Amino acid sequence: MKSYYLIIGIFLIVFNTGLRSQIVIDSTDMPFSGNIINISTGLNIDFIDYTETGEDFTWDFSSLIPVYQTADTFVSPSQTPFTYQFFFMGRTNLAYRYLDDLPIPDFELTNVFYFYKNSQTSYVNAGYAASLNVLPLPFVLSTPDVLYRFPLEYGHQDSSVSGLVYNLPETAYLSIDRKRVNKVDGWGTLITPFGTFEVLRMTSEVTEYDSIYIDSLEMGVPVNRHYTEYKWLAKGQKIPVLKITSDVSGLIVTYTDSVRIDYDAVNEKFIKSESVRVYPNPTSTYVFIEFEATEPVDAEVILLDMLGKCIFRRSAAHYLKGVNRSHISLKDKAVPKGTYLLYIRSDGQMLTKKLVINN
Repeated sequence: MKSYYLIIGIFLIVFNTGLRSQIVIDSTDMPFSGNIINISTGLNIDFIDYTETGEDFTWDFSSLIPVYQTADTFVSPSQTPFTYQFFFMGRTNLAYRYLDDLPIPDFELTNVFYFYKNSQTSYVNAGYAASLNVLPLPFVLSTPDVLYRFPLEYGHQDSSVSGLVYNLPETAYLSIDRKRVNKVDGWGTLITPFGTFEVLRMTSEVTEYDSIYIDSLEMGVPVNRHYTEYKWLAKGQKIPVLKITSDVSGLIVTYTDSVRIDYDAVNEKFIKSESVRVYPNPTSTYVFIEFEATEPVDAEVILLDMLGKCIFRRSAAHYLKGVNRSHISLKDKAVPKGTYLLYIRSDGQMLTKKLVINN
């Protein structure tokens, strides 16, 4: 009888260990044409240590605050502008529209697409394309940037070198040299505001040298970059369920999410919605914040750009019950013009208002 219970015990241990074992990511877990994925940019307001990792690890990012959302739609290269297809059809099988346009002085940059190839052995970025003042510009990487090699499992390591040189006579010159080093350095459970996932955690160290020269401006910009991508990958989720990019300018945190519509909302638990005023809006020098608190609160004021990067942060101050006022000076901050998100946060509750800066 003792032998019987011993065998059952060993079986249960082995079985439970199998349930907790790492997953394996392959090409079927990558996006396909027609996939639409909602991606929220989140604010790591509680400063979660995103570098921690290990075996059977739990990463709890449930406190991320969504500040901006996009919907990535993946399409076939045949659904991109015809002039792009000449360069990317056959060498890629997937594309997605990155942006409708980019703000570059004296230029109109439209129809920006990224092109990928998903195969049984790898998932690679093969290049980019855009239209500059209606002129199509295909940027085909001479060697693809290998984002993932399959099968992807704990302990996996690989590296790749990619780049391009593009010269448009009397208009512009662009070169990119990039080295990527990938390592799957953890597995376990990830918790985000969207849900809980069994994941692999990959770290990608990227070293890049970019050079661009615009003839009409007689100006060139060399850029040396080193950044780290932390990606959490789950079965069937198409893209990382959480991705954190860290470089000298700060963090960008994105995660797959449900559709969120209201980013200009008031939580009535500590602020009366009809009392909230942010003025002047648009502004270029100062912004004043006025609200009526339903009870005494300690609140902090945060200004973010639309990528979730912190532009200004005032530590928690005490506000009395009733009408309160605060302000932010933009004079010495060299904040580019654009749309920003202004947050007032207190005890886990959040007020969010959009602010337009027109420097």
